[in-house]
Amino acid sequence: MSEVRDRLPPPPPHPAELAGFGELELVRVTESAALAAGRMAGRGDQDKVKNLAASAMLQALEELGFSGRVGLGPRGDGILSAGSRVGVAEEPSPDLGVYPVEGASLVARGLPNAISMVVAAEPGAFPVLPAVAYMEKMVVGASARGALDLDDGVADNLRRIAFARDCRVSDLTVAVLDRPRHQGLVEEIRSAGARILSLEDGDITAGLLAAAGWTGIDAMIGFGGLQEAILAACAVRCLGGDMLCRLWPRNDEERILAGEEGDRVWTVPDLSRGELTVVVTGITGGALLAPVHYGGGWAETASLVLSTRAGTVRRMTTRHQLNRVGG
Repeated sequence: MSEVRDRLPPPPPHPAELAGFGELELVRVTESAALAAGRMAGRGDQDKVKNLAASAMLQALEELGFSGRVGLGPRGDGILSAGSRVGVAEEPSPDLGVYPVEGASLVARGLPNAISMVVAAEPGAFPVLPAVAYMEKMVVGASARGALDLDDGVADNLRRIAFARDCRVSDLTVAVLDRPRHQGLVEEIRSAGARILSLEDGDITAGLLAAAGWTGIDAMIGFGGLQEAILAACAVRCLGGDMLCRLWPRNDEERILAGEEGDRVWTVPDLSRGELTVVVTGITGGALLAPVHYGGGWAETASLVLSTRAGTVRRMTTRHQLNRVGG
């Protein structure tokens, strides 16, 4: 039997191994961004929050010796934008999905649910979708997998979710971003009898709240960013949840860009491929993760470290000794 095992090809390297460090070391990247951004909570400077988080994340990646391509990143040409590289060009190298701070406006206003997120994935793990800015999305946790149908109405989806969870629709809580485009959706949810958690910001966070099993949120429904959908799908997959998405063109130009893919329903396997590691650290805290706490010479962060290969969901609290004497 051992001879047979010896002849088998070795398993492909994990994305973190391609980068030259272990899965748990990746948490230092989001912790660094969260520690930098958390100092700005409630101070009203959204742009500074973004810049501090991105700079801290880049520095942490460089200190780890990371080498790879940013496949998904902040829009524009700033730090860690999509398409940029970190470290020296080596092959094979992992693709990286980064969100140094989701909810910079939340941090600036001292509101909950801001996070920092990184996904390390195999090359080509992130799909190339038509250049449409938004997607229609539904997310649920593991207990309601298979209950979603984008071609069905909100009320029917909520009834199936409630049936899967062995509860009533009135027991459900649905996360929805507070946006004008969701006005009709909110009315449908209310008419069905479910409760609503209205979020000021946090497209990815809304999906994670629905997929995680400890937040009290049963579903996320709405229209949000395409890049955010892919990043959320990576975490939803690790958490064992379910997610359906469809392109949501806003105008004729985007309908042309969507083409034949305009009616396609994208599932978690479509949006998240191969082995990957997902790390999320809380900045201003909420039901998903505790906020950054600062003390006399120390700080404390709360993070999720998710792995497809190990099939693990780690919830970590880390005490950081600041201004250490003697290194």
